Amino acid sequence: MHWAERIAEELINENPDKEEFLCAAGTSPSGSVHIGNFRDVATPLFVVEALKRKGKKARLMLSWDEFDRLRKVPKNIAAIAPDFEKYIGMPYCMIPDPHGECESFAEYNEKEYEKSLEELGIDIEYRYQGKEYRSGRYVEGIITAMKKRKEIYDILMKYKTQDSDEGERETYYPIGVYCSKCNKDFTEVLSYDEDKDEITYKCKVCGNVETVNLRTYHMVKLMWKIDWPMRWGVEGVDFEPGGIDHAAASGSYVVAKDIAKEIFGVKAPKFQPYGWLSIAGLGDMHSSTGNNITPATVLEVYEPEMVRWLFAKYAPTDGFAFNFDDTIIRHYSEFDKGLEAVKNGEADEYNKAVYELCMIRGINVKAKVPFGVLASVAPIVDFNPQAVREILAKIGVEFDERDEERLERVKNWITKHQPSKMYKLLAKRNDEYYATLSDEEKEAIRKLAEYIESRDFVAEQEVQQYLYGIINKPELTKKENTARQQRFFAVFYNVLFGTDKGPRLYLFLSAIDRSKYLNLLKF
Repeated sequence: MHWAERIAEELINENPDKEEFLCAAGTSPSGSVHIGNFRDVATPLFVVEALKRKGKKARLMLSWDEFDRLRKVPKNIAAIAPDFEKYIGMPYCMIPDPHGECESFAEYNEKEYEKSLEELGIDIEYRYQGKEYRSGRYVEGIITAMKKRKEIYDILMKYKTQDSDEGERETYYPIGVYCSKCNKDFTEVLSYDEDKDEITYKCKVCGNVETVNLRTYHMVKLMWKIDWPMRWGVEGVDFEPGGIDHAAASGSYVVAKDIAKEIFGVKAPKFQPYGWLSIAGLGDMHSSTGNNITPATVLEVYEPEMVRWLFAKYAPTDGFAFNFDDTIIRHYSEFDKGLEAVKNGEADEYNKAVYELCMIRGINVKAKVPFGVLASVAPIVDFNPQAVREILAKIGVEFDERDEERLERVKNWITKHQPSKMYKLLAKRNDEYYATLSDEEKEAIRKLAEYIESRDFVAEQEVQQYLYGIINKPELTKKENTARQQRFFAVFYNVLFGTDKGPRLYLFLSAIDRSKYLNLLKF
């Protein structure tokens, strides 16, 4: 059973009479939202799909925590807005967009992410917490938390190692107040009139002292561990995942679960912890530092279905790394083979479920040409679709619109992340390099040139066999012949491209018009 189906089944068993379920996620727009954050959406997304397949109604919701305060300036923002530190302490939704494209810093990061979610084929509702808080929607929750602040303090202290302090308990307030003058939350609550629902606060930045009514002053936000369970009750959330740290013995979910029950009288949603993703070579991703790869960046290289596939096939607690090396070719190959297995009825139940969850346009809508094949031939013709189509036609491979989409991603991968794979045929014969070769190596080049020239059509498998025939020696071991293959292929690549490596040679020699390269082999 797929992990999403298991969670869906547990939800139904725990709520057998419930017809519609709400699965939620929450993200802070503290910077460009990285691909690791997509796990927060992908996990409930797949549970929603599993619930629907079991005959239940289900909705997916993403809460934008844009009413949180700016704590530090991301590196990428500091580079374009050196004075951005002046906004520290202000809510993301009230900070100007440094790019000058949106109403706020929050909106810029939100729209960027939402565009990617749309490309990933996700039907989702959004809650913008700046709007929700400032509309007064949470007034009753705020009032409840203030009246029960001492009980909240006791719950919080239950999960801390230090002893409770009565003086601290008396002056504890579960809210952060944004100053009406400077919009920053460097404030201190001086007093609270429970009968009037009024607080008096002092701003430590601008010195403003003000008495406000909590029912009409909406620049007040509950602290995270109180805010989260309050919103569970308001929205009626049934399932929500979170980082594995939230599930620790004193983690946010554990604490919030108690507050939900004891303060707000609501049942906490079912929780699924998830592991972290990383960028190979860069470590963990963080929006607030700018150390991240966004979904938009990933979608330049990975097809939307493949992004969904990666998140669907791994259990939420399994970590994996994103990178842009040759692993991508392996991912595409694995994805294509798995899809074929599903189409042919050869996949096991788990993988069948994975593809049902990830295929946006159905299992029959797929590219025909392997990513690795396109990566071998496309750079030679500057990624021109028509030229690629003609090359592939020579070897009997069909190329259609879906393959053009894949070609564009091949282009992005090579030009942006693997420029060393931009193989270009030499403009003239590499005489200088040829002079350094042994007689045996020169003979191999001569034989290859004669073979190519003597045939009207060069088949990929035939040229492969011929090459190994002139390179391998029957009296040598497999290891010794492998070393010879590496040496001789480097020779062929150098006379053709001036590099030790190149595209898949058999495919290149059979697919590219020999008039474009034969002169480079004839010395």
